[in-house]
This record gives sequence, structure tokens and C-alpha cells, in this order.
Amino acid sequence: MIYNNPYMYEIYPKEKYRSALTAFCLYEGSGEWFDLSKKPIERFSFSFGGVFCGKSGYFITDKCVSCGKCVSCCPQNCITAGIPYFIEKKNCLRCGNCYENCPVNAIEKS
Repeated sequence: MIYNNPYMYEIYPKEKYRSALTAFCLYEGSGEWFDLSKKPIERFSFSFGGVFCGKSGYFITDKCVSCGKCVSCCPQNCITAGIPYFIEKKNCLRCGNCYENCPVNAIEKS
């Protein structure tokens, strides 16, 4: 591998440090991609190799009384009014502010 990219000799001039260049293969896994340069942020969950990528984050249940406290404490403004209010998961930081500030415990973590 290092022979295909001679520049690596400059980055790792000593043989004992070149083990960092060892190739590897991932057969399965999951992760998230974030774009923090946008406001609100964008996030995308992914999985590969047959790994199930479950839903995570927060959602607002039918116990919502539309008080708006969740909207006022959301740093990404990703909660919209409705019955019940709605969290746009692709823009949510999952900080938990909405969960912590809901007076009727209408927000649950998935």
C-alpha cells in the first residue's frame, strides 16, 4: 500500500510508525453523518452489512399540550407547532433540552 503512495514515507519516515498504514476492512457497522456547517444542522444515520439502524433521538407524544416550551429551548429550532408538536429529526442535536423542559412529560427518547 505504501508503495502506491510514496508521500506516506514523508509522513511516516520511520518503519516502526508505518503500522498505522495497515489496511483494514469493515464488514458491518452503523454511524451518523453530520453537517454542522448548516443551520439547522443536518444529520443522517446509516448502516451496512446487515446491521439494523434503529431510530434514536426524541419524539413528541400525544400528551403534548402545545405549550411551546420545547420550541423555546431548542437550539436548532427544529420543533414545529402542531397537535402534537413535531421534532424534525434530521435537524435535531439530540441535546435533550426539549425533554428536560416539557412540563407534561410529552417528549420521549427513542
